[in-house]
This record gives sequence, C-alpha cells and structure tokens, in this order.
Amino acid sequence: MNKLSLFVRVFWKSMFSPVYYHDVVKAKFSFSLKYFLFFSFVLGLILTLSLTTVILPPLSKFSGRLQTRAAGLYPANLVITIKQGQLSTNQIEPLHFPIPYELFTDTPPAVSDQKQFYLLTIDTKASIEDYAKSQSLVFVTRDNVVMRDRESGYRLYPLKDAGNIVIDKQQVDLFLTQVLPWLNYVPWILGIVLFVGLSIFLPMTRLISLLILSLVLLAITKLMHISLSYGKIYQIGLHALTLPTLIQMFMSGLGFNPPIPFFNSLLFLFYSLIIFAELRKSPPEVINSTPPPTPNN
Repeated sequence: MNKLSLFVRVFWKSMFSPVYYHDVVKAKFSFSLKYFLFFSFVLGLILTLSLTTVILPPLSKFSGRLQTRAAGLYPANLVITIKQGQLSTNQIEPLHFPIPYELFTDTPPAVSDQKQFYLLTIDTKASIEDYAKSQSLVFVTRDNVVMRDRESGYRLYPLKDAGNIVIDKQQVDLFLTQVLPWLNYVPWILGIVLFVGLSIFLPMTRLISLLILSLVLLAITKLMHISLSYGKIYQIGLHALTLPTLIQMFMSGLGFNPPIPFFNSLLFLFYSLIIFAELRKSPPEVINSTPPPTPNN
C-alpha cells in the first residue's frame, strides 16, 4: 500500500510540480525507471479495458452473426474447380456474391442489382479488362484473380500457382465447423494484444524517442547554463513524459488530433523547459555523469 501511495504521489508531482524535479535529480535512475514502467503498466491496463469495452460489444454481435449465418452464404449446388491453373464452375455465369451485410447488421439494406456492389464476381469468360465495370471488390476470371490496387488500378494473382482445388458446399461447411469455434477466443486474444501493445511496445517507443529528445534538451541546458548530465536529463524525461502522454491520450479519446507535426514531442519539450527554468533557480548537484549516446562506427 505504501508503494501505491508513493506512486500516486510521484505521479501527481511529475505532472504538476516542477519543484519536485529537484528531488528527481537527486534520486537514483532506477527509481525513475521503475516509476515510468509502472505508469506505463497502469496506463496500458486502463486503455486496454477502455478499448475492449468499446470494441467487444459490436465484435461479439458480429461473431454471433458469423457463426449462425456464414454457412448460408455459400450456394448449396455451387462447385468451383481449379485444375491446371484454370477455374471453372457448374453454374451459369457470371456468379455474383453480394457484400454480406447480414453479418454486420440485423437489418441489412435492400440494394437493387443496378446499385449493388459485389464482394466477389466469377466470370470465366471475361477478361481482366472487365474488372473496371464488374462493380466487384474481387473479380475472378478463368486464369486470374483480380483485386483493386491504389497505384495501378488493379492487381493480378494468377491461378496457375493455386494447384488443383475443388470447392463445394460440403468443404465450406467443414471449414466453418473447424474455424468458427475459435471466434470465442477472439476477445481474449484481442485483450492480450492490446495490453501488450499499449503497456510494452508503446512505452518502448517512448523510451527510444526519449533518447533523441534528451539530446535536444542537453543542448538547451547548455544554453541555459544548467549543469545536468545526459543521464540526468533522460531521467527527468521519464517523469516529464507523464503529462504530455496523458494529454495526448485524452485528446485522442475525444477524437481531436492537432494538425501539428510531432505535437506530443513539442509538448514534452515545452514542459521540460518549465522544469529546467525551475531547476535553474537552484542548480542541482550532478550525480550521474552518463554521456549522450554516440553512433557506432
């Protein structure tokens, strides 16, 4: 309990008390690193819980619809055969597969054929040039799978490398039977991925960026005639990151992203200047003389 109250006290002072940074300079580097890591852990946990609360309800609904409706999306009598790099079907073509709106909502819109945009179209008599007028996300001819590409308009995936394949209703149902049960684990997997990303990888990027920002601050301290080593500046940054990080998270939660490049870094540098102005009033004793990193030759 004492450690938790200490963390809360350090957390608060790191944000709102530039005077507190006199104590930070006198503290061991390990103290500040432990604070930053625990702060990142708590923040990652809170963000994970918040995001999963928002994401899980629609994801659970989608998962439920997929498990109950996916099997009905594949036509019962359709057989698709790929042999020696050429595709054929046993149905009249072109075959259109509409976007399955019923997987995303319980009240799918009624779309006329004239305004329909298809998820998949199969036409073995068509050429790849017909893709533009197919109104399809994926267009399959006898020899190629054609998909949209932002740079070139479309991209080809030849079927010659697909091998010999036969797809029918029975195989699709078997595949769904094997795959759909795994959807029950998606919320847990999502939670773990979010937590690892937010509490481990994101803090690592901050630690790396702090290496560069500390070099900038080292130059600033020289101009301000403040005797601080690179190591101490980095240590101060471990605390000074608290306020800019929370401001950035709060603005992102509101959907407001300032149109300013490196806004978070600029905010951090501004707050660091306030801290240095305070430290300049009573120059601290330099304890850690860690030099700045130099590029390897």
